[in-house]
Amino acid sequence: MKRHLLLVFSLAIILSCATTAPIPDWAQSPAAITQVYPAETYIAQRGRGQTRDAAEAAAAAEIARYFTSQINANSSFRTTTSTQNGVTGESLETETSTFVTSEINLAGLRYAQDAFYNKASKQWETVAYLDRAEAWALYEPRFKRQADSFRALYDAADAESDQFRKALRWRAVEQYSQRPEFESANTFGQILSPARMNAAFAGVRDEIASIPKELDTARRNAAVYIDCPVDFESAIVNAFSRTLSTEGFPVAKTRSEAAAVCAVTVDEGMQKRELGIFYFPSLQAVFSGTSSGTLFTYNASTEQAGAVREDVAKRRAYTALAEAVQKTFSTEFNKNSEKQ
Repeated sequence: MKRHLLLVFSLAIILSCATTAPIPDWAQSPAAITQVYPAETYIAQRGRGQTRDAAEAAAAAEIARYFTSQINANSSFRTTTSTQNGVTGESLETETSTFVTSEINLAGLRYAQDAFYNKASKQWETVAYLDRAEAWALYEPRFKRQADSFRALYDAADAESDQFRKALRWRAVEQYSQRPEFESANTFGQILSPARMNAAFAGVRDEIASIPKELDTARRNAAVYIDCPVDFESAIVNAFSRTLSTEGFPVAKTRSEAAAVCAVTVDEGMQKRELGIFYFPSLQAVFSGTSSGTLFTYNASTEQAGAVREDVAKRRAYTALAEAVQKTFSTEFNKNSEKQ
């Protein structure tokens, strides 16, 4: 009985302290938080909850939401409805949110010591905050590792002499700069400490801005000659011409004016049966530069195509194979670019 009374008495004291504690300066008005936690020194957000822990969790979530919204607004590659490189906008936002939550914890997230219980709302209130200078000291080495990897790719592309490989390397640089973890990290640093980010990584930001021009120049100088001795009504040559043009590469009319050769080998897989003529077509395209060996190998195939007449069956087979090239080439080509 005495122990029960002691617990009740202790709880009463705690509640009395919580309800009678003075309202901290940061809670005096909606704008008061910036007076206690100036924006040039801190990133701070208020949080409310049924318990102090819940209020701290809510405040941390507000900081994460602030960073995520800023990153999303500044991410050029992000869309909410379209799909890019097989990744939807929604999953990109999830990746950004996960990244931000991890970074703010690693950057030294803190909470106000003077959290209080608001009798009017019957909730605890507190502040979560990051000291920009302290957080930057922890954050800079982590982003520097990513920036160094980016610069290595950038320098390799800039130094490449083979024009077609150069275009592949610039595409790899572009892909790296558009990875959610890199672009989110880049923008996170800018939000955390703009002046320090610009001082430490201005070169990286300038290099990122130069990528589209460098990539476009490299592609225009990397004309491809399509060598396809086995074809039907130019179906395969036309398919590769269209896909290469989509990727930004000119198609050369002769080998002498080309920076690379796309050598296509077609296996028709023709079979004569009682019911007619059947084709099981496939192809392999080997890309090689004028000053280097094989740069990229692409394979495509399709299901059987048949007809009573040989010319009809053959046309169906080549049409299907050409469609397969147009559907799958770009995806495989861009995967290969990442490996350069």
